[in-house]
Amino acid sequence: MRQFFLKTHLLIIITSLLFFSGCEKKYSTVIDSSPFVLFVSNPKFSLQVVNTDTIYTGYTQSPSDTLTIIGLASLQVNQPTEIVSTGSVRYTVGDYQSTLLLCEGTLQNFNPSNSVYYGFVGFQVQRSLVGDFVVKLWAEGQNGEVSNVFFLPLHITRFNHPPVISDLKAPDTLHLGDTLSLTIKASDPDGLADLYEVGYRSLKPDGSFANNGNMILMFDDGNSAFPSGDVGAGDGIYTYTTTVPQTAQRGTYRYTFSALDKSRTLSNLITKILVILP
Repeated sequence: MRQFFLKTHLLIIITSLLFFSGCEKKYSTVIDSSPFVLFVSNPKFSLQVVNTDTIYTGYTQSPSDTLTIIGLASLQVNQPTEIVSTGSVRYTVGDYQSTLLLCEGTLQNFNPSNSVYYGFVGFQVQRSLVGDFVVKLWAEGQNGEVSNVFFLPLHITRFNHPPVISDLKAPDTLHLGDTLSLTIKASDPDGLADLYEVGYRSLKPDGSFANNGNMILMFDDGNSAFPSGDVGAGDGIYTYTTTVPQTAQRGTYRYTFSALDKSRTLSNLITKILVILP
């Protein structure tokens, strides 16, 4: 009887060992056969909308100007194991249909203690180019693994808002030999740097135009000397100062004030009547 119990106990032990051994082998097989996938997150790009009318290459602007656009991109790489390392973190900038490629390159990891990759993304376009584009970010492993991909929208436009003039200060009447001082405020939704010229045209009492009909420029240069007389440079307040000569025509003058931006877009107009007396 004792031998029977010993044999039965031994059989149970052997069966249990075989059972657990089989389970462990099956579990190991599942882990080994799982495919490795790079996973990226937290995509960022510093630009979402670019108004090319605020990018200046000179004193004037033309649709054919070549502009440089630069933004900062970042991407975090998450790796489930340490078996496979990241080969590169890549980016492209182009249209949604992948028919136009503006630029491509790689981001760099400057801090070994984290897995965030950074880089400046720069490309050149003509000012006339407008539309919806996309910044594509992803990672590639050293053995050819490819991560999930992020697409960040980038809208390139040219708003070209017209400038605005306001707050004109000008006398109603002057005498020969008096000082003429004119000031006006000029602004532009695209920034003061987009202003090209501010001034006025003067229609004389005899029906002819002063300065051959050309604009008489006003100044925002902080120069107190004539013909400027400006108080503060770059504040958007334009000034023109002069002395009414003794030879000036007496009568009614019609001044028309305006401004142009660097795309030659005209502002609103302000008209002022000035009477010159003896």
